[in-house]
Amino acid sequence: MGKKMVDLSGKWALVTGASRGIGKVTALSLAAQGCNLVLHSRSLESLRELRETIEKRGNKVFLIAQDFTEPEAVERVFEKLENQGISIDILVNNAGVNLSIDREMEGIASDFDTWTQKECEITVRVNVVAPLLLSSRAAAQMRARGFGRIVNLTSDIHGAGDHLAYSVSKGAVDKLTGDLAEIMEGSGVAVCGVEPGWCQTFLGGAKATCSAENTSPGMLVPICMEHGANGKVFHAQDYAGMALEEAVARAEAKYCFLK
Repeated sequence: MGKKMVDLSGKWALVTGASRGIGKVTALSLAAQGCNLVLHSRSLESLRELRETIEKRGNKVFLIAQDFTEPEAVERVFEKLENQGISIDILVNNAGVNLSIDREMEGIASDFDTWTQKECEITVRVNVVAPLLLSSRAAAQMRARGFGRIVNLTSDIHGAGDHLAYSVSKGAVDKLTGDLAEIMEGSGVAVCGVEPGWCQTFLGGAKATCSAENTSPGMLVPICMEHGANGKVFHAQDYAGMALEEAVARAEAKYCFLK
C-alpha cells in the first residue's frame, strides 16, 4: 500500500490479561509478526496453551502471573523481567475489570448509587494504577533505547450508570495516554489508545455486538505505524477484515499529518 511498517521481528511485547479475549487475540497477532511475548494473567495455568501455540511458531515466550489488585504487583513484574534479561519494546495494557459483569452474573443490581468503596478501589487498582505504573516504567526504558509502543485500551462507554466505576476508570486511562504521549513526543516512543469496540468477552458480556477476533488487525495498527500514532485514539473495528498492511496504510493516511 506504499507505507512501510515497523519490523517487529525479535521485539519483546508484554500483553496484560493475555489468557483470553482481546489480550489473547493481540498476543497471537503480535506473534505472527515475529514478536517474542511476555504473557500476563492472574494464573500461569491459564496461559500454558497459548504459550505452546506461540512457541510452535518459534517465538520466545515468558509467562508472568500477577494480580494487579495487590500492592507492588507491577514492581514484581519488572523484577521478573529484569531477572530474565528482558526489556519490553511493546506494552499492551489490556487487563481490566468491570465488576458490573460480576454483579450481573450473580444477579445483583448495579445502579449508579450502589457502588461500594471496595469495588471502586479494585477497579481503580486494576484499570488505572496498574497501567499507569506499567506505562511509566516501560516508557522510561523505551525512551532510553529510542523506540517503544504503548497501547492502552480505552472505551467509548458513557451514560451507563451500572458501569460507572468502569467508565470513570477508562476516563483516567485516557488522561494517562494523552499526558504520557506528550511527555514522549519526539522520543521514538508512541503512546496511544485503542477502543476495541463492545466485544463478546468476559468483560464485555454476552450482549456485546463485536467479536474479539475482529480487534485484529486494529490492535496492531498503532504498533506497526512508523509515524502518527503518538497521542491518537484508534478504533479497532474500523480495520476489521483488513490485512495488516492495508490497515496500517489507512491509518497512516488518516493520522500521520495530524499533530
